[in-house]
Amino acid sequence: MLSILICHTDRIIVRGLETFLSSIGKYQIYTANNYLDCLNSAKFLQELAKTFVLIVEGKILDSDKCSQLVKFDRAKLILCDCAPRTSEADRQANHNSLLLALNCNSSYISLEHNNPDNLALAVQCAFVGSVFICPQVKKQLNQYVFQSKLEQRQAVAKLAEVDRHILALVAQGHTHNTVGKIVNYSPLNVGYRLKVIVQTLNLQTKQEAIALANSIGLNLSLSEPTFQIA
Repeated sequence: MLSILICHTDRIIVRGLETFLSSIGKYQIYTANNYLDCLNSAKFLQELAKTFVLIVEGKILDSDKCSQLVKFDRAKLILCDCAPRTSEADRQANHNSLLLALNCNSSYISLEHNNPDNLALAVQCAFVGSVFICPQVKKQLNQYVFQSKLEQRQAVAKLAEVDRHILALVAQGHTHNTVGKIVNYSPLNVGYRLKVIVQTLNLQTKQEAIALANSIGLNLSLSEPTFQIA
C-alpha cells in the first residue's frame, strides 16, 4: 500500500485532505501537525524503503527545512499553501510556498482554489517521479522564474571580471590547474576565488555556482579559454 504523510497545522484541513485521499485510492495515511513530528515520521517511512508522498504546509518551511525533507530519497514532496488568501501574511506565505517548491524542485498546490483535482494529480505525479504545479498559479510561476533568472544574471554581472571568467571556465569543465594557467593564478588562488564567488552569489557550494553559470549561459560566454589577467 502506498504511503502519504500529511503535515499541516490546521487539523480541519488535515482531516479534509485525509478524507479526500482515502476516497481516491488505497493509501496508508500518516499525519503530523508540526515540522519536528513531520521529520521524525519521514525518517520512519524512509526506513521502510518504500516511496512515499509528503504533503507539507509551505508556511512552516524555510529553505533549510525544505532541503532536509528533499534529502529523503524515498520522499516525493508536495508543498501546499494556506487558504484562502485573506490577509497580507497569507499572501506572503503563499508566495514563499511557491518559491520554495521551485527551489526544491517539488510539486505545489494552492488550497485557495479548492480544486481536488489538483491534489489528485499532484499525488499521482509524485508517485511516478514527476513535478506538478497547479495551473491556477501559472502566471505567478512564469513571473517568479523570469524574476529569478534576472536576479541571478544581475548577481553574476556584479562579480569582478576575473571572477566571472573563472566561474565560466570552471563551468566549462576546466580544472583549477588549467584555469590558473589561463588567468595567471595559482590553483590555490583559483580555489579561493571560487569560495569568494560562492559567498558573493549567496550560494552554498561550488556545484551550485556551476549550475547557476550553466543555467544563465555563462559557460558559453567564452568561446576559447584565452582570457589573460596581467
